[in-house]
Amino acid sequence: MRILIVGAGGLVGTALRARASARGFEVAALTRFDCDVTDDRARDAALLAHRPTAVIFAAARTSVDRCRDDPTSEAVNVAAPVAWARRVETWFLSSNFVFDGPGPHPPNTPPRPTGVYAGQKARAEEGVLAAGGHVVRVGWVLGPTGRTFGSTIAGRLRRGETVDALYDLRVQPTWSEDVADAVLELPRGISHAIGREETSWYGFSLAVWARIGTGAVRPVRLAELGLTEPRPRDARLAPATLPGWTERLEDLLRRT
Repeated sequence: MRILIVGAGGLVGTALRARASARGFEVAALTRFDCDVTDDRARDAALLAHRPTAVIFAAARTSVDRCRDDPTSEAVNVAAPVAWARRVETWFLSSNFVFDGPGPHPPNTPPRPTGVYAGQKARAEEGVLAAGGHVVRVGWVLGPTGRTFGSTIAGRLRRGETVDALYDLRVQPTWSEDVADAVLELPRGISHAIGREETSWYGFSLAVWARIGTGAVRPVRLAELGLTEPRPRDARLAPATLPGWTERLEDLLRRT
């Protein structure tokens, strides 16, 4: 099978590229520097050049607080994945943010988005599914190449920083390579790729700090962060089948 990974420069995209090759797929990969995913001619040229059997669409504008004012976010997060799904069978990486509490939410739960980013993801899901594509929801991903909270905390603590960590939301931190392996099973319909252990970012941060011994962790509430866009009260996903975050703590410490 020939897979084209769109958005191959991001955290999950990088993991997808590595894991797909290791699993024996014929892989082509496009980063944002290789292809403007919102441009019809660029998309058609990429599909003609690579002739994929399947597309994994991992490209996104992921800054929740910037999507409202980013004039490109609607095109990248909604129109682009739908357009690609209309041309070739596509697996779209969506977000647990399409839900609000109470969770955990199984795949057949109707989305209930809050905020611009969440609404974009929910509309993209609807369009991709209508085009015959598939949706894999992920959340709280961390890994060796990312800029997410979980990906960067070890380096911040090693530099002696004081890290503010939320204690009033439950999260399911999930290692990027485990997400990639789940996506590469090419599950049909709607599925969830999420780690089986829950914590708060404060609990997670304390575990990392205990192993590093430098810096500090300060507990904060979501309301203290002054975020411009709402966050889900409970975006946990079910079923939670991937390795838990404690099983990947050594990888985090060694590779970030």
